[in-house]
Amino acid sequence: MNTVMLTICTNGEHPTLELVRARYGLTEEEIDASFGVVEIDPKESLFTILVTESAASKVQSGSKWAVEGPFSNPRIAHFGPPSV
Repeated sequence: MNTVMLTICTNGEHPTLELVRARYGLTEEEIDASFGVVEIDPKESLFTILVTESAASKVQSGSKWAVEGPFSNPRIAHFGPPSV
């Protein structure tokens, strides 16, 4: 699944994966459940989610919470041989 990262500002709510899915009408295939909803800044109520590229437009066009992104989500891998 090719995903992009979105940041949402929830105005004090601490959203669950189910709440995000319900608010934006996302299917299980459109949001990365293993990533979940990650809190970035509790003071600002900022959270990050990973969604498919096609689902990003659903979230961005919804007026439920402020949304920033999409941001790329490159795969992180080792660079060179492991050191011992």
